[in-house]
Amino acid sequence: MERMVNNRLVWFFERNKLITPLQCGFLVRLEYFIREAFIQRQHAVAVFFDLEKAYDCTWKYGIMKDLHQAGLRSRLPCFIEGFLKIDSFQSA
Repeated sequence: MERMVNNRLVWFFERNKLITPLQCGFLVRLEYFIREAFIQRQHAVAVFFDLEKAYDCTWKYGIMKDLHQAGLRSRLPCFIEGFLKIDSFQSA
């Protein structure tokens, strides 16, 4: 269900030019960086941060306000608002 909602949001943002095509550029550059290091038999170092309880600290009102200002209407914002009302997130 989350994948379906994400796909719809990405479609909406791309169609309305609210998200840059370069948004995925980080992952492409990271993959290129790793492949080049592998080919040249060098080391590649990356540091990632896991923000514990990031979902619980999310400013839910701000998310809904941003979606509304972006022009997102209909049932999708209602679904997202209901999803955000869940007290905590549990991954499968």
